[in-house]
Amino acid sequence: MTQLVEITGLKKQFGGLTAVNEVSFSVTEGEIVALLGPNGSGKTTVLNMISGALSPTSGTIALGGDTISGLSPHRIAHKGVARTFQLVKILPSLTVAENVIAALAFKPYPLWGSAAHDRAEELLVQSGLGGRGGEYASDLTYIDQKRMELARALAAEPRLLLLDEWLSGLNPTELRVGIDLIVSLRERGMTILLVEHIMEAVRALCSRAVVMNVGKKIADGPTADVLADQAVISAYLGDAHA
Repeated sequence: MTQLVEITGLKKQFGGLTAVNEVSFSVTEGEIVALLGPNGSGKTTVLNMISGALSPTSGTIALGGDTISGLSPHRIAHKGVARTFQLVKILPSLTVAENVIAALAFKPYPLWGSAAHDRAEELLVQSGLGGRGGEYASDLTYIDQKRMELARALAAEPRLLLLDEWLSGLNPTELRVGIDLIVSLRERGMTILLVEHIMEAVRALCSRAVVMNVGKKIADGPTADVLADQAVISAYLGDAHA
């Protein structure tokens, strides 16, 4: 398998605060990698730099060998990066199908008309919302809004999917459904980098984990080994619990 993402010496400063400090790691095609760490460790800042919402202070991000760090979000999206957000972002006045069609119209090779409607329904079926395209996005439950947001991300046919706490806030039944949905994406060979605090999901989905603390990478390896690492346990629980 070839490397899809290569992050080298990534750094982000906000004034005197260094939110991400010389972080380097890679993601192989078809891999699901967890980006872990306590709150404030810099995980979402890394996703924001990959997706173009923020520009790195220094360091590089490459996708398929092409440097994308510092490009605008729409150019990075057109190169094959899609994402979801910690707080679900929907177009509330549009229907569920229209939310997905908006993404289909934005692709490098956009879909319009009946082709867009047909593709939107396929994506909604994949995401567990088949037959519900006519409902208004604002009327959906929280889990269904998350499903719709995922369908919209998949509409871009991304090479890399970034999931930022996509499973957070779900009850146990919804969590199981969410894990199964991500498993189905893995089985289709999708490459995913996910930020997640639910360790049950991380263990079920991710063969590898990268852990950050106070802006720095402190671990990178097989998930079971990383979660047993004393430095990782200390970062999450404090030295008194390590």
